[in-house]
Amino acid sequence: MAYDEPADLTWGSFNVFSYMPNMPKAAYQVLHYLLGEQQPGGLCLTTEEQIAEALGSHRSVAGRGLLHLGLARMVRRLSKGIYQLSPMLSGFQTPAEHKKAIDALAEEDWLDVDDFQERYEAALELHQEEVRLRQLERKQGTTPAAPGVTDLTAARRRSRQP
Repeated sequence: MAYDEPADLTWGSFNVFSYMPNMPKAAYQVLHYLLGEQQPGGLCLTTEEQIAEALGSHRSVAGRGLLHLGLARMVRRLSKGIYQLSPMLSGFQTPAEHKKAIDALAEEDWLDVDDFQERYEAALELHQEEVRLRQLERKQGTTPAAPGVTDLTAARRRSRQP
């Protein structure tokens, strides 16, 4: 959004930083950028390259920030260049739209919970284990998996379900 355009956002829970878990600096920088670029409802049409350019950093920094925001369930990648902020962070045009979006959230996507830091840390740990498994797969040229796991992709999907 250009600075000379009128803002379409008139309502939201802008106490976003009260939800923030302890994450790398890149996640805070990317979130700050996305909050300023969002359309009503939290839709962000931007690429990692655009984020990196705006932050004056490398694309990997933007990617790392987006990864951590995703693990914290604060931002979802809908497709390449399309991200969605959590309704708990998004701006809306009316209070009714905001309430409707918040009410539609699944409990595991709530950000204002006592165990938010622990949820983020568990998601980060799972992600790091998946990365280790992929590295091992490449190194060995095989598909190592936990006992009884034959389809790593299916196992990852199952582990993310509540």
